[in-house]
Order: sequence, then structure tokens, then C-alpha cells
Amino acid sequence: MVKNAGLPKLPRVVNFNFNKHLPQSFADKTSDLFFVLSTAYLAARKERELTKLMMEKALFKASQILVDKNLRFFNTFFFIDKYGPHNNIFYRYLEELENAELINVEGRAINLTAKGLRVITDLLEEASQDVNVQKVLLALQQKIEEYSNNKSLAVEETHSQRVVDTTDNNKVKTINELIGEVKPGQEFKKASQFKYIEFDAGKRARKIQLPSKLIYQLESTLAKIEPSDFEQSENISHLFMPG
Repeated sequence: MVKNAGLPKLPRVVNFNFNKHLPQSFADKTSDLFFVLSTAYLAARKERELTKLMMEKALFKASQILVDKNLRFFNTFFFIDKYGPHNNIFYRYLEELENAELINVEGRAINLTAKGLRVITDLLEEASQDVNVQKVLLALQQKIEEYSNNKSLAVEETHSQRVVDTTDNNKVKTINELIGEVKPGQEFKKASQFKYIEFDAGKRARKIQLPSKLIYQLESTLAKIEPSDFEQSENISHLFMPG
């Protein structure tokens, strides 16, 4: 380990910040879910195997790629635990998508369902003109293909990542070295017990905002609201008219 000497572009490791490292709104959360579902679609489209580990690491590395383009798309940050860069909220996202019958999780494998394919196809059509969304999808596609071609690359690439540890005198360390600092058997109890990784150190990457219509469509799907659930306006108009 050495102190950071002229390496401002390295990601940094910081203490947990509630107002920065977690989604701050329902729209932030729904945006994250959109990109998780999109990753499942990208793997299915190319008939690539997709595991939970591959998807998590792909989201991690794609986040770094996008920050280099001064963009940020994922609203929940990764922390370092005994398995490397980890995101416990990501696994909640998988549960939510599975509960909505958009993906199927069997053991480590993630597969897009027929319903999920219909939903994400419509959503991607809505976002097809957004250049920044296309940049995210390209980065995710790149990582999924690399990791499916080389099963060990997801771990090797992320664990060898160098970062500036701001909690330890700005020393430059690898993720693997930081893993060694995690107490054996330490279970997640609260976010503040772990160190979080920030890719956009000093860059102020711009957050990608998805169209409001897309957010609404996905939120409705997650709530399992179908078009048939709505009555025709003329059937309820009397509720809003003076007596």
C-alpha cells in the first residue's frame, strides 16, 4: 500500500453517507430496477448465461465506465465486504422483480420471463431516443459478454481495482486488500459498518434521469396494475360532479 500520489482519477473509499449512497426517491429506485431488468434482457437477447454475481459485478464496472463519461446511472452504491464490491439493495431489487414475475431466479441463475421480456421491450422502446441510456446499455452489454466468456473475470477485474482509501490517510489499495480488512464472519447490520466506493471522486457525474412515462409504466407493472384495472372515465365521472 502506498499513499495516493497524483492519482485523482482513482475511485475512492469513504464512510457511509445516507444522503448520497442510497436511492433518495421512488424514481431513483425505479430507475435502478429498470437497469437491473435491462441487464437481464441484454443477457437473454444474446443467449448469455447470467448469474447474480455476474450481474452485480457488471453493474459495478458499468458504473465506473459511465463515470468516466461523466454520467451516473445507478443510485445505490457498492460497499466492500468479504466477497468484494457488494450491494445488498441489489438483491432486494432481484426479489422485487421476481415478485412481479419479470425475472426468475433459480439458485445463482437469473432468467428473464416472458412477461419480463414484454415489459422491458416496451420500456426500452420508450427510452430508445435517450443517448445516455444507450451508453449505459452498451457498457452493461460489454461486461455481460466479457464475464460470460470468462467466468473468473468478474471477480478478478473487480478485486484488482485500485482505490484511494480516504478512511486510512488516502492510501492507495486494491479492493482485495480492503477485503482482507473486513472482519471474518462480519454480518451486515447497518450501512455505516462498511466502506463505500465512489467512482465520481471530484467529477460530479451527472445523474441520468429516465422519462417520467417510463418510470410510471414500470412502477405500475411492479404494483401489478393492469390496464383492465382502470374503469372508463365516464363510469366514474359522477363522483367528481356537483350533486
